[in-house]
Amino acid sequence: MADERMTVFLTPASARGRWDGKAPFTPQDITLDGPVAALTRATVKLRSAGRFWKQEPAISRAIGQDPNVLFKIGIGELPLVRQATFSVWPDAASMAAFARADGPHASAIREVREGKLFKEDLYARFRVDAVEGSWGGVTPDLTHPTSHTKR
Repeated sequence: MADERMTVFLTPASARGRWDGKAPFTPQDITLDGPVAALTRATVKLRSAGRFWKQEPAISRAIGQDPNVLFKIGIGELPLVRQATFSVWPDAASMAAFARADGPHASAIREVREGKLFKEDLYARFRVDAVEGSWGGVTPDLTHPTSHTKR
């Protein structure tokens, strides 16, 4: 029932954490020397949902203004408590700069670690191998770091 679809083919480079109690990815021995996809998934503790969601608007603004992010989407698997994000970056350095630079995302990471806001979480990084289909009427070229097709 969708108007369009897009498939991003990936090779897992690293993964830590669980998704529904399982480790869904087997990292390969590869070097991330080009575009990097990041997948995060968390089950937020119900009593911590307010603290978690209070941080979301500032993080969304920051990633929306980052000139390096090639693609991004947030997915509510189970609204409010099971959340996932998927983003593609030109390289590991620009992804790490966003994640760890002083700002709303780094602050949220600290709060997650200190406050134990999640029942379960997963952080995975992938090499981007190919893209098929379209998003917003275009097939973003996510396999080349100079392609800054922002979505």
